[in-house]
Amino acid sequence: MNGRAERQEYLEIAIQWIKNEDATVEDYMAAHQHDKTATALWSHFQAVINRVEAVFPNYRNPMKGADWGGLYGRLKDESLDPEELEADVARLMVDDDVTKKAGIYPYLLTGEEKHLSIRAFSDAMKQQAYERQAGICVVCKDKFDISEMEADHIDPWSEGGKTNEGNCQMLCRPCNRRKSSK
Repeated sequence: MNGRAERQEYLEIAIQWIKNEDATVEDYMAAHQHDKTATALWSHFQAVINRVEAVFPNYRNPMKGADWGGLYGRLKDESLDPEELEADVARLMVDDDVTKKAGIYPYLLTGEEKHLSIRAFSDAMKQQAYERQAGICVVCKDKFDISEMEADHIDPWSEGGKTNEGNCQMLCRPCNRRKSSK
């Protein structure tokens, strides 16, 4: 967890993990201000931490700051293989295309690549692909200005494709959006 104990930021994070998703921390505090103990909060906090430690037994600094409480709520009953996850973590930690290492954990648990902040193609790579294609979208075959196009991985990153000149193609925005939604 990220935070400062003297500012009770850890408590705030623990409350965020247990509260109803429509409620605020203040709502939770108001509803529980007369509780004699914080046993329910402490038990939930421990359940989240124990699950994380069981699934990811090798601690790495990028684990700090992940929304473990939210991930726990979505995935607490799923059967996860710690050895398989560890192999995936190790592989992604050394992948130069993954620029947000803290996103590895949410990515592995949800499959959502947005958590990784995968390195984008540089402007030079985009321009090179645009020139190579003569401004033609490889999907719809229409001609576009470069400002109307977006760079796309030919071999998807999720299947081992790299973010380099040879794996870059330019698609018009509508074609790229349709491809991304599949």
